[in-house]
Amino acid sequence: MYKFPAEYALIVFEGTNLSGKIVPELLDLAERGIVRYVDIVFIQKDPDGSTRKVELNDLDEESYRLFVPLGEAVESLFTEDDLNQAANMLPKNSSAALLLWENLWAENIRKAITDSGGKLVDRGQIPAEAVEQVRQESTVEE
Repeated sequence: MYKFPAEYALIVFEGTNLSGKIVPELLDLAERGIVRYVDIVFIQKDPDGSTRKVELNDLDEESYRLFVPLGEAVESLFTEDDLNQAANMLPKNSSAALLLWENLWAENIRKAITDSGGKLVDRGQIPAEAVEQVRQESTVEE
């Protein structure tokens, strides 16, 4: 049973080859106990629009060695429908990493909330662009 909030991200790259340059930062988050990756799938969309979904175990040997530390506790939780929706969002001639992770950092605040009789009733995420737009609009009005 999961007791931490989970989030996902679809990260799109030009071209159909993933370089792995984001892996050190992803690993750092896991090693510091901030997140635990639950599922990782790679999606490629060729110039003709055909798509291919690649699980960690299906990667070539070099890529597998690069990404496998992220997948130590990975389960296959994305459904085929999830993967198809993500693939439909990709432009032609691109690749993507679809990541699902638990926010382990939330454990202490979750415990403090419940120990004090509180209950989290809503949680969301506001894109940075939306926050910046509101800040700019409020500056113009002043």
